[in-house]
Amino acid sequence: MNPNIAYEPLYGCREDEAADSQADVSIVPPLQTQQKRWLSIRRLTIVSLLAAILAVSIGISSFFLGRHIERRSIESDWFSPPGRIDHTFHYRHQFGMRPGNVSQKYWDLVFPRGRGFIQHPVISPIPHGLAVYHQLHCLDAIRHGYWAARDGKEPGKKAEPGHIRHCIDYLRQSIMCNADTNLEPINDDLGGVTGFGFPRKCRDIVQIMGWADKWRTHNQTDHS
Repeated sequence: MNPNIAYEPLYGCREDEAADSQADVSIVPPLQTQQKRWLSIRRLTIVSLLAAILAVSIGISSFFLGRHIERRSIESDWFSPPGRIDHTFHYRHQFGMRPGNVSQKYWDLVFPRGRGFIQHPVISPIPHGLAVYHQLHCLDAIRHGYWAARDGKEPGKKAEPGHIRHCIDYLRQSIMCNADTNLEPINDDLGGVTGFGFPRKCRDIVQIMGWADKWRTHNQTDHS
């Protein structure tokens, strides 16, 4: 090996260094540009975070509002009267009269042919009685028993003591089962309620009677 051989500087490298420096400058963005970019990313992150918080807040509010509305709806549903027909009660003294031809004529009007015993291919393939007409039958039996006791007469079969006791408890349970929630205004003069003279919601008894008449099991009209 030649001992005079040595590493010598490469002439012209300054130009290359200048070119490299210019290349580095063109590749690395200025500091101001980097700051703008980070600021944009930061703003986007903050906006996205706020949007997410707003969406969650709206979702939670909607959930609790829905639960509140649902709770109010359930409360109003169970408290609502059973029917949708507007009706006002008026006192009809004929239904409380002593048993006879006149009062019987009125009582016959509230019963359909067949006395409420029906048979329907889907709802009631075998004969059944509609409860409303059993309840009316019992109420009329109590009327007969009342007048028999008042007049000092022996009660007929319809007003036998055992039947009357049955009817009293049957009507008690029927009233509690139906639990009419119509609100009755207080009569200030009486200090209580009469139940008459104000609109209330009822079921359509005319429609029920027509249906019972259509699907009656027989044509008997005497409800005794």
